[in-house]
Amino acid sequence: MVSIMKGAEPFEFEGSDIGVLVLHGFTGSTQSMRYLGEGLHRTFGFTVVGPRLPGHGTSVDDMETTTYMDWLAGAEEALKELAARKRKVFVTGLSMGGTLTLNLAARFADQIAGIATVAAAAGPLGEGFSDAVFLNPRPQRLPGIASDIKAVGVTELAYSEVPVRCMGDVLTLVLATANLFGRIKCPTLVIQGREDHVVPASNAMKIVSSISSDDIRLLYLNDSYHVATLDNDKDIIVERVGSFFREFAN
Repeated sequence: MVSIMKGAEPFEFEGSDIGVLVLHGFTGSTQSMRYLGEGLHRTFGFTVVGPRLPGHGTSVDDMETTTYMDWLAGAEEALKELAARKRKVFVTGLSMGGTLTLNLAARFADQIAGIATVAAAAGPLGEGFSDAVFLNPRPQRLPGIASDIKAVGVTELAYSEVPVRCMGDVLTLVLATANLFGRIKCPTLVIQGREDHVVPASNAMKIVSSISSDDIRLLYLNDSYHVATLDNDKDIIVERVGSFFREFAN
């Protein structure tokens, strides 16, 4: 049995009959989504569930045994469990969690009333991801990509190294999910920092221009980097995501 890092545990805040699933990012943990989850529960009364994706919040060795199918399966399981007991369900995610959010919205349209993505990986990623796939000889690990945060003194709980094999899985997930964008028809809020050193800001327009929803909203953040849910604009995210979900909760 793997040991979970302190602060990376899954969380759940029981509230109303409106459920919100919050999904963390690649090599990260639930810590990056806890502030948003607490805010959505405290301010809006939603029931909020934050699962720990397989291979995350434990060790790099553990992560190296998982693939994008495992991460997707973890998100699917949490969605189905929440949808089985709540009147309506919304999904929000950061970075790869945003990619998973888009993937779920495309494939489980009957279970999701709306989504909000934050710095979602939906198209071109930073050069480090693409370059890693073609390195020869291919290293097993590369330096971590965590804590791209503008706020001073704030740290993301995430791995200090990245398994190179898993970087290929992220690219596969992003490309496969992009092919499903036309199937996304639920209300969608896309949030993106203008200065993001992990997922280029152009990803936001990739989502906006490709999905089929009749209600698409775009919010750019001016004072946050990639891990915006822990950054200077974190309260703006809580308010905008909560208000957006509440609008479609009736």
